[in-house]
Amino acid sequence: MLVVATASIVTMLADSCCDNENEHPMRSFTRRRTAALRWLPATLAFMLSACALHRAPAPPRLEAAPPTFEVDHVAVPQAGIALVIQKSRRTLTVYRDGVAESEFPVVMGRNGNGPKRFEGDMRTPEGLYRVTDKHPHSRWRYFIGISYPNEYDVAAYARGIADGGIPVIDGEFMGIGGSVGIHGSDHYVEQAMGSDWTMGCIALRSEDIGVIYDLVEPNTPVLILP
Repeated sequence: MLVVATASIVTMLADSCCDNENEHPMRSFTRRRTAALRWLPATLAFMLSACALHRAPAPPRLEAAPPTFEVDHVAVPQAGIALVIQKSRRTLTVYRDGVAESEFPVVMGRNGNGPKRFEGDMRTPEGLYRVTDKHPHSRWRYFIGISYPNEYDVAAYARGIADGGIPVIDGEFMGIGGSVGIHGSDHYVEQAMGSDWTMGCIALRSEDIGVIYDLVEPNTPVLILP
């Protein structure tokens, strides 16, 4: 398209030179060609500039960050349902669009001090996670998986290996662990007393886990605080 437009302009410029009826045809051709070539660089520059302006990409649109609310200085996505678990209070609070809606008693891993660092340490993780899946469970009524380990857990595990904080069994470091979630309880006495009994999961009363199960979906935020 650019070549055709340029040729058209050059032809117009060449034709604009007045012809002398008595001029020899070869002399007339030479004069017209010289005039056309004189304008060619400027014509090409103009066309390339116009083309560049026409094809300049639009600046990318900056999308606004999704709204959040803060719990203990941690930003949690605001839209929809979010679960906030406070280990020191043994509570699970349901937030809807950033507003606390309901609260349930929970118990945690039996070695309750500190965040989970490796498989078998009997601790409940601490940090911001998301629901990965949910399904009925024959023992605990329902199980809601969370995204432990997250990137911070992986980094802490690596530091633990470097500084000797991860146990070595049969010449191998204990793994980082997994399969952590929120579920119901078959330890009715401990659950009623608020005594931690799990291997690292968060346990609710069987009647309460059904409420949470119906509220959450994959990617629901789950914040676990000390």
